[in-house]
Amino acid sequence: MKVIYNMLIACFCLASLSISAEVSSDAYPMLQGLKGNLIEPLKDGEHLMAKRIELIKNAKRSIYLSTFSISPDEVGKDMFQVICAKAKEGLDVRLIIDNRANKDYQDYAFKLKECTAHVILFRPGSRMYAIHEKLLIIDGETVITGGTGYTRTYKLHAFDSFKEEKLREDKLTHGWYDVDYQVTGATACSLHYQFQLNFKRLAMMVADYNPDVSWYGWDNFISMREEYYGLKKMPACGKKISEMNVGNSKAVGIIGNPYVTNARPILKAHLGAISEASAQTKKGSAKEITLYAPYFVPGSKFVQALVAAHKAGVKIRVLTNSMESSDEKAYGKILFAAMIYAIRPLLKEGIEVRLWKEKSTLHRKGGVIGDMAYFGSDNLDNRAQEYQSESVVYSDDSTIVEDMKKDFERDVTHSDLLDDKYVQDFMNSASAIYKWVGRNFTKYF
Repeated sequence: MKVIYNMLIACFCLASLSISAEVSSDAYPMLQGLKGNLIEPLKDGEHLMAKRIELIKNAKRSIYLSTFSISPDEVGKDMFQVICAKAKEGLDVRLIIDNRANKDYQDYAFKLKECTAHVILFRPGSRMYAIHEKLLIIDGETVITGGTGYTRTYKLHAFDSFKEEKLREDKLTHGWYDVDYQVTGATACSLHYQFQLNFKRLAMMVADYNPDVSWYGWDNFISMREEYYGLKKMPACGKKISEMNVGNSKAVGIIGNPYVTNARPILKAHLGAISEASAQTKKGSAKEITLYAPYFVPGSKFVQALVAAHKAGVKIRVLTNSMESSDEKAYGKILFAAMIYAIRPLLKEGIEVRLWKEKSTLHRKGGVIGDMAYFGSDNLDNRAQEYQSESVVYSDDSTIVEDMKKDFERDVTHSDLLDDKYVQDFMNSASAIYKWVGRNFTKYF
C-alpha cells in the first residue's frame, strides 16, 4: 500500500510539469499548491552556505542538487566533502551540474561519481541550453531554492554586499544582492519527484555528450545507462504528504526544462498570476506587481500580459540591473539594447522600470504578483523560458508576500527610473552593431 500511495503522490506532484503556456483561469498557480509548508527567507550568503551544509549532513535518505554554478574554491570543496561522505553512507545522491559553466569543477564531479553519487554533467549539442535552476532537496522534505550558486562569490550574498568596506574585507571587486528560500513540507516532496523526472529525462537524452562515453564505449554505455545513473531505483519522499504539515504556507514548486519538454510551466504560472491580479483589480480590489528581474529581456507573451494588466489598473514596477551593476560586462551594451527593444511596449504604456544603481549586481529573482509571491532562478528573460532549466516556487503566504514587498520598497530607493532620456542617451551612444544584435537576437538573451 505504501508503494501505491507514493506512486499516486508522485503522479499528483508531477502534474505541474504538464502545464502548457496558454493564459487561462486554470493557470492560477495556487490551484496546484500544496498546504502545510514552512517558508523561511535566507538573505545572507554565509548563513545560506552554513544551512546547506547542515541540511546535507543531517540527510537520511536522499540529496538532490542542481546548479548552474559551482567552483573548486572553499565553498565548492566543502560541498564535495560533505556530499561525498553522505553518498558513501548509501544515500541516494544525485547532482545535475551545468558543465559549460563549471569546467573547472569537472574533476570533483568525477570524484563524486567514485563516491557512488550519480552525476550528470549537462553539456548538450546546442550551446544555448543550460542548467540554471538552483535546487537542493533533502529527503524530499526540505528544499532550498533561489538565485545563489556554490562559489565564494555567492557567499557575499546580502543586501549590503555593495558596501566598499565589505568588498575590501572579502577581497572581492563585485558584490551580489541575492536571496534564497528554504521550504519545508509537501512542496519539497513535489520538487523531489520533479527532480527525479528531470534527472531521468536528461540521463536518457544527453548520454551522447557525456564524457564517460569515451571511457565505456558507445554501445556499452547505452546498454548500461539506466544502471549507471541509478534510474531503476529512486526513493520516495522521506515522509507521507499527510505527515508534512509543518507550517501554514500553501505553495507550488515548478521545474521547467525546455530541453526535455515543449511545455512552459513557469511561463504559464507567471501569466496565470498576472491574469488573476488583473481580474481582481477589475473587480475593485486593486493589486500591484513588483518584480526583480536581473536580466530583463522578457518574451512577447509576458510583455503582453503586463501591458494588459497595466490597462486593467494594476500598478507594475520592475527592478533590473543597470549597465554599471550588471555582471555581464563582456556584452553588457548588447544585453541592454536587447532589453530596450523587448520592453518598449512597457515603456510606451508608462510601466515603471527601474535600474539598480549600487556597486553590487542585482541577482535577486522573484517578486509579488497580486496576492502571491514567487522566488527561484527565473530572470524573466527569454533564455529562462526557451533555453534554460529553471525552478520557481509560488506561495500565497502573507508573511512572505509582505516581507518581499518591504524589501522591494527599500530597494527602489537604490535605483533610478529608466526614462525616455536614459533610453535616448543610451541609443545615441551605443554602436550600430550593438543595436542590431540586440534587436535581431532578442530571443536568445
